[in-house]
Amino acid sequence: MATKMAILTDGESATGFRLAGVEVLEATSETATKTLEAAIASNQFGLIAIDESIVADPSKAMERQMRGRDLPVLLTIPSLAVAFSDSVDAKAYMRALVRSTIGFDIKL
Repeated sequence: MATKMAILTDGESATGFRLAGVEVLEATSETATKTLEAAIASNQFGLIAIDESIVADPSKAMERQMRGRDLPVLLTIPSLAVAFSDSVDAKAYMRALVRSTIGFDIKL
C-alpha cells in the first residue's frame, strides 16, 4: 500500500525539505519527468508534491502513466524561486512567519 509522501524538486530546494523530514526526489527540469515516472511506477508513494519550476503540469505530463491509477496523487507546489522572487522581501516574510509561529522575533 502506497502511504509515503515525497517532494520532487531541484537540488537547491531539496535540502530544506530534507531538513523538514520529507523524502525528496531530486531532479532538474531535464530529468524530472523520468524521475516522476520512476516514482509512480515504484508504487511507494501516496502523494508526490512537484515543484512547478521543474514540471509545470504533472497531471498532463504523466497522463499516460496515471491512467487507471488512483495513487499517487500528484500535487503541484509553487517553486521557492517564484515564492521569493525579487518582488517579495524574503527576510520580511520569514520574520513574519517566525513571529506568527512562535510569538516573537529571532535575530541571528
